[in-house]
Amino acid sequence: MKFFTLFLLLVLLTDLSAFDSHWETLIVEKMLHSMLDKKEIAVYSKNKDICQIIVSANKIHLVNSCQKADFVLSAYGIAKLCDKPLIVFQYNKYIQNKNAVGVFFWQKGRPTIRFSKKRLEYFKLHVNGELSKFVSGTD
Repeated sequence: MKFFTLFLLLVLLTDLSAFDSHWETLIVEKMLHSMLDKKEIAVYSKNKDICQIIVSANKIHLVNSCQKADFVLSAYGIAKLCDKPLIVFQYNKYIQNKNAVGVFFWQKGRPTIRFSKKRLEYFKLHVNGELSKFVSGTD
């Protein structure tokens, strides 16, 4: 009986993480396409979890060099590898990194998105559509 309960718990946890992963993919995809009007967007990331999100995204592909990327995605911020717009997944890294044009993180079980108007302008980007309400000029 204990084995079955443990097995059921593992199945439920796996399904919940797959559910979050699906939403993360959709949100990141929406963020990138709202800033750049291109059919295919090149993304660079060294983080395995972020790469997994990008692999399942439509019209977004991973590149092996920061210089070839349209955007860099990082969970922890990135040292000054190249001067590319950065999407981070922790709010404190968003505040600390001057290249971080946007942040996506979970807060109290809800997705939170924010863009920096000043940093978007630096990279000559702007957010179109329904995500434009998440642009803040106070960063």
